[in-house]
Amino acid sequence: MNQSKYILILISTFFSTLSFAQMSSGFYKSDIGLKLGAANYLGEIGGKEKDRRNFIWDMKIPQTKTSFGFFGRKRFHDYVAGSVAVNFNRIKGDDNLSTNVGRVGRNLRFRNDIIDLTLRAEGYFYKISDVGNRGRYYASFETYGHFGVTGFMSNPKGSLDGTKWTPLRPLKTEGVDYKKYGIGIPVGLGFYFTYKRKHRIGWDLTWVTTFTDYLDDISGVYAKPEDMGTTEAAQYANQSAAVTSGTHLANYLPGQKRGDPTHNDSYMYTTLSYSYVLKGRYKGFASSSRNRGKRGRR
Repeated sequence: MNQSKYILILISTFFSTLSFAQMSSGFYKSDIGLKLGAANYLGEIGGKEKDRRNFIWDMKIPQTKTSFGFFGRKRFHDYVAGSVAVNFNRIKGDDNLSTNVGRVGRNLRFRNDIIDLTLRAEGYFYKISDVGNRGRYYASFETYGHFGVTGFMSNPKGSLDGTKWTPLRPLKTEGVDYKKYGIGIPVGLGFYFTYKRKHRIGWDLTWVTTFTDYLDDISGVYAKPEDMGTTEAAQYANQSAAVTSGTHLANYLPGQKRGDPTHNDSYMYTTLSYSYVLKGRYKGFASSSRNRGKRGRR
């Protein structure tokens, strides 16, 4: 399945879910919107002077890239909502930005455009119904935590010079045929302001822990050139020979450490959003209207 077909499936699933939510919603309980922000990742490439550290402590801020998406949300209770979203996140890393001599000598770089479909539950824990305390209830403020499941498509690309990017998964740079599709667990926090019941401006932070260690095409040890099959694969798998200056470790031979298979990769994105609140139909409205009409004709 190519990338365009996968995107069409995600969009169709998204709008089907929105249609169901709109048909079943009550007054002001659903909203649809867009979001835009930034994405980064935690994996083998980049990092600082030490070995791998968890969460944001090993991220390189200069490698922060774009995140955007669209979403629909349905409120089921004062404290619980569900949402569905399609997200597009670009993540990137470069060993040249690291101060760890082993990573600098490894000299690898990647970028990955991740497309995901995310379903999540939102739990609301703080609310101001009348921001400014003016008695008009023009604006409200709510905060929430969220948790869910993500299905994503991953397509890591590598480069020999930082300009031309080549898909790495078909090259099997570690002699491993890893999957293009994966699953992740998103968790995070967010808030939004609602103005005149119709317009919502929000902020959201999401951390996605995945079940793959190949978002950056690196996990285990250097493979033998014959296990990769092509000269191009061997070139992208081991670029340490291009480092001719500085101090770095000489341990980039087949069977030696290339990545850290004990930790899976993860990515994070933070976004600002705008959504429009849909005014639903009261469940008893249609039947009540028909009954009033029948009584009027008697």
